[in-house]
Amino acid sequence: MTYSVEGSFAAFYEKINLSGDHRATANTRKDDIVKKLSKDFTILDAFASGSIPKFTALSGKADLDIIVALHYGKHIEGKTPTQLLHSVRSSLAEYKTGVRRNGQAVTLSYKTWPSVDIVPVARALNSDGTVDYYNVPNSNNDTWIKSRPKKLSNEIENRSSSSGANFRKIIKYIKHWNSTHSSYLSSYHIEIMALSALHGNLDDTAWNVRAFFEKAMEAIKHPMWYELGFADDYLTAVDREEARKRLSTAYDKSLSAWHHGFQGRDQKAIEAWKQVFGDKFPDYG
Repeated sequence: MTYSVEGSFAAFYEKINLSGDHRATANTRKDDIVKKLSKDFTILDAFASGSIPKFTALSGKADLDIIVALHYGKHIEGKTPTQLLHSVRSSLAEYKTGVRRNGQAVTLSYKTWPSVDIVPVARALNSDGTVDYYNVPNSNNDTWIKSRPKKLSNEIENRSSSSGANFRKIIKYIKHWNSTHSSYLSSYHIEIMALSALHGNLDDTAWNVRAFFEKAMEAIKHPMWYELGFADDYLTAVDREEARKRLSTAYDKSLSAWHHGFQGRDQKAIEAWKQVFGDKFPDYG
């Protein structure tokens, strides 16, 4: 029974959240990937990434990336991103594979959850031999994307420590909203938006969800830089405008929902939040 806005968000979270600590599963998958690829590649490093190890995953929609740093001279030098991904897929020819829609990974399917997106990368080193960033292949336009996935994971962890558990919860609410509104935004992009939009104490869930939509509908109008590149350069002009429209509508509805709650009209507030998030948001009562 949900009679308060905070209670409704708590019940909503229980429905959409991927509960539990799945890092052991992620490490098992990582070790299996390394074993499978080692017959053809010299692997310098491998680690789990994506929403599962960052604790920003949704139930039924969780992704697990395994970043595999390959020896540049042996396996990457002279190859295009498409050729690199093809060589990884060829190495796994005996298994069920595909190419992720964003063109940056080879998907290896398992009989049990989760399947894995294998991201082969080249390391870019600092003068002291430490990794500065990774070059990620993008076969959609045959370019290399500079990425620091470990730094993003650390930033999410630090923001969660400073702002509270609601930081990750709000990311999950927004990811669910995105999945019910045509999935114009990538999971990575939503996380970058959250780092930009959400600061300080986030205990007032309704207010801060409203604040995310307000800031995101403005941010989506312009390219969003993060670290070494634009977090939203995957968006076409048409998709960017469609995402903006959906964010703007979500903001209008969330503002109305928040106002009802602020005035003590919890039933109307919950009904309004259900319009924002869809059927998985609980009914009043």
